[in-house]
Amino acid sequence: MLRLAYWKVSGRADGTILERWTGSVLVSVAGKRAADEVVFGQQDDLVLLGSRTLEGLNFRVEPVTKQLVDAGLAPAAAAG
Repeated sequence: MLRLAYWKVSGRADGTILERWTGSVLVSVAGKRAADEVVFGQQDDLVLLGSRTLEGLNFRVEPVTKQLVDAGLAPAAAAG
């Protein structure tokens, strides 16, 4: 199910306000899936996969090859 709501994004250096649709989606990349909130861009907008989505998929960007790679095991919380 996809729920949309209008949201104002003020991400430009000149203070311009952009209005875009947002919603909850299931992102699937390289065989992994994660739910996330996204901003639906328009035709001339940049395509961007955010850090929150990458963390949900347990990926990181390899800086040399600029490829997505498995981030490995997440550290366990310490019992206190």
